[in-house]
Amino acid sequence: MKKYIIISFIISLLICSIKADLYAKSMLSQTDPENNPQLTMAGVSYDNQMRVAKFWARSQMENYKSPEELKAQDAREIRKGQVYSKLMQGNPKIKAVALTFDDGPHPAYTPKILAILKKYNIKATFFVIGKMVEQYPDLIKAEDTAGNLIGNHTYHHVNLNHVPLDEIALEWQACNDAVKTIIHKDMRYCRPPGGDYDVDVITAAMDSNLKTVLWTDDPGDYASPGDKVIQDRVLQRIGNGGIILLHDGVQQTLDVLPQIITSLQNRGFKFQTVEEMDKNLNGSPKSLKIKKHRKTNK
Repeated sequence: MKKYIIISFIISLLICSIKADLYAKSMLSQTDPENNPQLTMAGVSYDNQMRVAKFWARSQMENYKSPEELKAQDAREIRKGQVYSKLMQGNPKIKAVALTFDDGPHPAYTPKILAILKKYNIKATFFVIGKMVEQYPDLIKAEDTAGNLIGNHTYHHVNLNHVPLDEIALEWQACNDAVKTIIHKDMRYCRPPGGDYDVDVITAAMDSNLKTVLWTDDPGDYASPGDKVIQDRVLQRIGNGGIILLHDGVQQTLDVLPQIITSLQNRGFKFQTVEEMDKNLNGSPKSLKIKKHRKTNK
């Protein structure tokens, strides 16, 4: 059985490598500096171009962490004495939840999400992508003006585990700069794409004065599994202090959002931003001694 598992793992690695190679070649044939800023190819050998392209291709492959995987990672960090500025869940003694929306803003969806939130008089947290922020500044202004919280979701929406340390810092900072230019506020919270992070990713966030926010509930709405599936996955698993991962730009999420809100309200849940949830926790992570264990190679 162990032999079979090892063979399966090796095959999976080979498939990922082949996919990255094919994707890299595709990127070289149609280089887009805006979406792939690492590909500055003038005067660079083909081998080096391929190396850079494959490197950037791996960063485009998002891997969503389940709540169970995030809890397991948190437990490993605790066992090793690694304490980071991170929000996993709100206060379990308070009947409140946080709606969070990743990947926006989107001109076709964000205004409708804001209209629903306004109708039910609740606030949410939007983890935004820097390059989208620059394209749709009025939507960021609208999110902020309505009293919602805006968080950092990197500038290019890449898997930060596959990015060098200096580029990780740039991803956080570039998104910070994009948002601050528009609403003149510093963001205090961030979320790595897919919830995929390591010590370099979370330390770079801390160096940018950002607390990493993960989630307790992921209905998988990004895959558009169906309105009822999304609703059932949220309502069947939610508990006090729950942080719900949703996505800005998914029609099914938009369709089922009113039902999710009313169902949770009928069950007595209040809605908070992650900042409000953070403030309600006993012992803010700010008071903890942070141990940093940087890696230097990716």
